Amino acid sequence: MPERKNNLCLVLGGCGFLGSVVTRHLVAKGYHVRVLDKEGQNTDRLKAVFPKIDLQFGDFSNLGDLKRALDGVTTVLHFIGTTIPQTSMNDIQYDVETNVLPTVRLLETLKEKKARLIFSSSGGTIYGASERGVPLSETSHTEPISAYGISKLTIEKFIKLFSINYDVPSVILRFSNPFGPSQHPTRPQGAVGVFIQKALKGEEIVIWGDGSTVRDYLFEEDLGTAVTAVVDNSALSGIFNVGTGVGTSLKRLIELVEESFAVRCKVRYDPERRFDVPYNVLNISKIISETGWRPQSSLLDGLRVMKTLSENRP
Repeated sequence: MPERKNNLCLVLGGCGFLGSVVTRHLVAKGYHVRVLDKEGQNTDRLKAVFPKIDLQFGDFSNLGDLKRALDGVTTVLHFIGTTIPQTSMNDIQYDVETNVLPTVRLLETLKEKKARLIFSSSGGTIYGASERGVPLSETSHTEPISAYGISKLTIEKFIKLFSINYDVPSVILRFSNPFGPSQHPTRPQGAVGVFIQKALKGEEIVIWGDGSTVRDYLFEEDLGTAVTAVVDNSALSGIFNVGTGVGTSLKRLIELVEESFAVRCKVRYDPERRFDVPYNVLNISKIISETGWRPQSSLLDGLRVMKTLSENRP
C-alpha cells in the first residue's frame, strides 16, 4: 500500500478500544498516524504498529499538549471520551467538563489549523427512545436520555457551529454498538465483551430489564473500514450513521454467546434503568450511498472471530 505522504492523521484517544482499531486501519492504508493519549494508558493494542506511528502522551484538556499534537496534522480523529452512559449519570458535571469543554477548545484551535475533524459520536444514545422495529436515520428526532448522549449531541452542535461560521471541515460518525477482541471486557460498557468474559468465568451476567432490549452490534473491523473510507473521501462532510442495520435482543445475544463459545450463561434480570432505550438500530443507507462502505461481518461472524482468537491466546 503506497504511503499517503501529504496526510498526517491525529487519533485522539488512540490507545483505547475504538481509537486503536482506527489507528491500525489507517496505518494499514498507508497513512502517517500520530496518537495522543494520556500518560499511563495501556498501549498493548498498538504494539503491532509501534514502529509506524508517532505516539505522544499528554492531556487532551491541556492546550499546550493539544497544540503540540496538532502540529502538521491534516485530519483529526476524535475518539477521546471520559465517560460511558452509566458513569455519565453519576457525575454529569464531570461529563460536561471533560468531554464538551475540551472539544470546544479543540474546535477553537482548528479555526486556525483548518484540519479536518472526524468525530466519534454515539448512534446508540443520540436518538433516545424510538419506535420499535424502525431503524433510525440521520434525520430522526434526537432526544437523548443520558448525560452521555446529551454531551455527544452538544458536541455535534458545536461542530456544526464551527463548520458554518469558521469553515472547519468535519464529519460526525454516529456509531451503533461496537464490539470485538480489542474491547476491554472489564469495562461496564459493551455487552458483547462483558457477556463473553463472564460466561467463560462462570460468573453471573446482569441484564437490566427483561432482555428484550435491542441493539445494533458493529464488529470492530467494520468500524475500522468505515472510518478509513471516510478519511479516504476528503470531500465528505456531514453526519453518518455507522452500524449494520440489524437488531439483536439481549436474550438473543446470550443465546449466540452460548452457541459460539459452547458455554452456559448464568443470567440475572434486574429492573430496567431509565436511561436505557428499549430499541436502537441504525439506518446506514447514507454512508453506503456516499462512500460505498458496507459492513462485512454479522454479530455471529464477530463472535466466531473472538472465539478463535481466545483459543489461540497463550
